[in-house]
Amino acid sequence: MNFENLLRRIMDSDVNIRHSIVTDIEGNILAVNHREGVSNYLSEEETEASLKRAASAWKGRKALSPKIGPGTFAMAAFQKITRITFPLGDDNLIFVSMGSDSVRYDMHEGGQKQIVSKVLGILSKDPTRALG
Repeated sequence: MNFENLLRRIMDSDVNIRHSIVTDIEGNILAVNHREGVSNYLSEEETEASLKRAASAWKGRKALSPKIGPGTFAMAAFQKITRITFPLGDDNLIFVSMGSDSVRYDMHEGGQKQIVSKVLGILSKDPTRALG
């Protein structure tokens, strides 16, 4: 799979997406796309550690899937960013971060629900898919 192309499509889907990353199931970074002009809050080492913790949590959720169904996404909201984790097949994860500020300059672009809906559409290869 062409991760760079996938991340570019995700980044192009909404101006409020700051950063997108594909990792393996252990949280090891495989591909990164970063919005030009946006600074990271975390160092590279802090980002890697955070992704590993999130990947570990995702594995825990996956263990429950026989009883509750497969995970669609998980969201972690902080004061400055919101990070959304999506499964990418059985072996990879996509992390998408957006600013947590409540002011949006373009009213046609995203809040959390819109971004989740757009990313799920891209991952399902159905751009008309919306959150139900």
